[in-house]
Amino acid sequence: MPRAAVLGAALLLLAASCSLAGGSPETLVADMDDVNATAYPDVLQNQFILGGIALQNRDYDAAIAIFRDLARKSPSPRIRLELARALFLAQRLDESREVFEQVLAGDILPWPVRQNIELYLREIDRTLGFVKYGISLVSDSNPRNFTSDRRIMIAGQVLTIVPPQDNKEVRGIRYRVEMGKALSGDRQLQGYMNLSFIDYEQSQFDRITWDGRLTYAFDSLPRLKTRAGIEISTRDGSKQYDYPYLSFIYIPDPVERFRLLYELKIARLDITGVDHLDADQYIAAMGFTRHLHSLALLRGDISLENSVAKESPYSYHGASLGLGVDFAIGSWALEPFMAVAQRVYGDQDPLFGRTRKDTRKRAGLAISPRNFRIGRFTPELGFTYDKNDSSIGFYSYDKLGLFLSLEE
Repeated sequence: MPRAAVLGAALLLLAASCSLAGGSPETLVADMDDVNATAYPDVLQNQFILGGIALQNRDYDAAIAIFRDLARKSPSPRIRLELARALFLAQRLDESREVFEQVLAGDILPWPVRQNIELYLREIDRTLGFVKYGISLVSDSNPRNFTSDRRIMIAGQVLTIVPPQDNKEVRGIRYRVEMGKALSGDRQLQGYMNLSFIDYEQSQFDRITWDGRLTYAFDSLPRLKTRAGIEISTRDGSKQYDYPYLSFIYIPDPVERFRLLYELKIARLDITGVDHLDADQYIAAMGFTRHLHSLALLRGDISLENSVAKESPYSYHGASLGLGVDFAIGSWALEPFMAVAQRVYGDQDPLFGRTRKDTRKRAGLAISPRNFRIGRFTPELGFTYDKNDSSIGFYSYDKLGLFLSLEE
């Protein structure tokens, strides 16, 4: 095949997948400047592009051979990252992690590239097995999510409400353990568990949340995963709710697995002692990451939900949008985030005689040092602010949370 045709076909195949460095096919070629400095730049550049074609065609052994040979000739970060990713896709995870960690340790990389590598390393940990711990000092300015309104109308009468005496700022310690491991020899079945316990100074707000799930990846359908799990929450020693769920995750491009994914979830919310709020939930979501040049990594999620409760006033449909930007300034990593969600309920509230419509907004910031550790732990400081605006004032509230964490 003529050289021009090879280049043209390769660039078309790689147009939808811009790899760890992001950007267009023109950027991909420009990233090969270090290879072009060698004695045979055209040969090496063509070899690099053919490695990308092998990745797209799921010929991972060929891609590994191509990129390993290139790394011997020109051990640039870009080539080694492609080698690490080919090893990852071939399920040679120990080798993949070794190459990823070598690149992180030995080269100055753009911040979004570093963060993208961390996504791969977390995925490797989930498969090979990991246990991680975290501890945080936390505060909550409105632990009962109680309204700031003092006068409400019920059944045509205006009533004055008095906030609960214990609804004042509380402080506590949050303990967290997270673990995961492949449960089958082919690593297609994986188990995961996350346990969080918040010990507040007022014990009635103590909370335990447990989330356990199994994930199965189909070898014949590399774009599809299924996940089944259950979340359980207790407060002051009494169970709040059960939340069993089943979801299907579709990854359009396994080579660029973190750039875009879709999820369909079916769940059952069972609230202890409040049967009329029990609901079947149906959620469609999309998650994505994008590189903002070489400055930041953008993370986002969009979801649509439909919740069908036993009684129509408590059923709702809604949508949400969340965005976060991960970037660095000097020796500090910063991650501001925001989310907006709206829920429209199915019928008039029996107490207030109006149909409820809520708009919830959430914003926050997490800050951590880039090159400072306390043993295996990274300190992190931040805040969250939540505000819920409801057409029924009783359901409107706002709250501020602060945290200082040590995360493994």
